[in-house]
Amino acid sequence: MPKIVRHGTRVGGDALSIRIVAPPERRASRGSVFVPPLIGGSGMQQVGYFRELNRRGYRLVTFDYRGHGKSGGRFFVRNTIEDARAVLEELRGEFAGEPLFGVADCFGCIPLLCAAAERPEAFRALALFNPIPSLQHVAGPREVLANYFLPRDGSGARRLALRNPFDLRGMLYATNQRLFPGVDKSRDHFGILRYTRARTWLATWEYLSSRPLAGVVSAVPALVCFGRSDRLLGLEDPAAEERYRALWLRHLPRCEVRVLADVDHYWTGTQARASVAAADFFERGGAVANALPGSTLAPRARYRDPGEAPGRKNQLGGWSRSSGLKRASGR
Repeated sequence: MPKIVRHGTRVGGDALSIRIVAPPERRASRGSVFVPPLIGGSGMQQVGYFRELNRRGYRLVTFDYRGHGKSGGRFFVRNTIEDARAVLEELRGEFAGEPLFGVADCFGCIPLLCAAAERPEAFRALALFNPIPSLQHVAGPREVLANYFLPRDGSGARRLALRNPFDLRGMLYATNQRLFPGVDKSRDHFGILRYTRARTWLATWEYLSSRPLAGVVSAVPALVCFGRSDRLLGLEDPAAEERYRALWLRHLPRCEVRVLADVDHYWTGTQARASVAAADFFERGGAVANALPGSTLAPRARYRDPGEAPGRKNQLGGWSRSSGLKRASGR
């Protein structure tokens, strides 16, 4: 079991809970890896996801967003970027002079990329796995409304349902049920995020209007990996896959893109493969390969349902339990 140190900082008058996971005692430190969490997930769940990096000698630094776990305050989408910025500054002060890398998946890539755009000198390299540019990328407004007012029956056909049009939590729950069937959730919570620690109407407005990566470009060397079996990213169409690849090349000009044939959104059964890919990229100094087409694998693989992620209560990561750390699931 790695040594885990509790740390903290403050942002906007609220406390942020930080966890620092030291590398194994007999391993020479290769530097620190900044790991922003997911919405509804604790930072320690991401440590479980990327624990192979820790085994290879990297110190992992993660945290809980405001409104999550032991962090104070309320959750807002915009706060995730402010929270990551505050933790990054704390991290740079705590481990000044050491190599710093960044790794994240899905939503966690947004605050990481924003931090790397604001402080490019802070990072040696980044590794992003199945990143999204906004929450609408996985579920647009039309889809959210359809999931609520036109739910699918047992045969898969949509049927009109008479429902309260102002029930925002009901709409959110209907979409979460479809996208994340294995995640612990209800009308009142998603993962470790209790909706009493968020403002539903404001969060809805942020969802509809927020474009957090608009104009964001980072010159930090980066690796972007995603799988063709990732239904949440909607890459069934080759043209959609090409647009997705081009999107990240715009945000990260010094980016190597790897497309993997049989990897779903959760890297089901292959989580160590993600950590190894990140570690190998970091250890070659973030050198971006010149011949990218060779990293694109074919043929297209079968699609898995987006709820196949392993993990206790499947709270979007590997170290499960609503309090964050306690137990690592079999990843």
